[in-house]
Amino acid sequence: MKEKELLDAAESGDLSIIRNLVLEDGLSANTMDEHNRSALLKASKHGHKDIVEFLLEQDADINHRDNRGTTAVYWAASRGHKEIASLLIENGAVVNYSDDRRWTAMDHAKSNGDKEMIALLEEALTTSKTA
Repeated sequence: MKEKELLDAAESGDLSIIRNLVLEDGLSANTMDEHNRSALLKASKHGHKDIVEFLLEQDADINHRDNRGTTAVYWAASRGHKEIASLLIENGAVVNYSDDRRWTAMDHAKSNGDKEMIALLEEALTTSKTA
């Protein structure tokens, strides 16, 4: 199944497969798995900035929420991927959505003691879209 191949490539970091599946085979940049996790969520979680950039260029839903309520910026922040979090914020990501446990991206950044991520998110909360 090509959808699974695209999602696996987003997780493993294989941009060439994703480019081929989206541009040549016509798969949606918003392809999701059975838990409603999109390729953008997977790429953000695993730190694949080049894939995040490509998916955004292909109109991936930047604020898509999976079955647990997590978003791409949530995963980038929780995993310390500052460049990805910044890219998502610059492109209009809502930073204060909470998951099914009521944790936000900021909660993860604070839990991790990630001062740079905290500062990035604080700035976004004052200047960006919020839920």
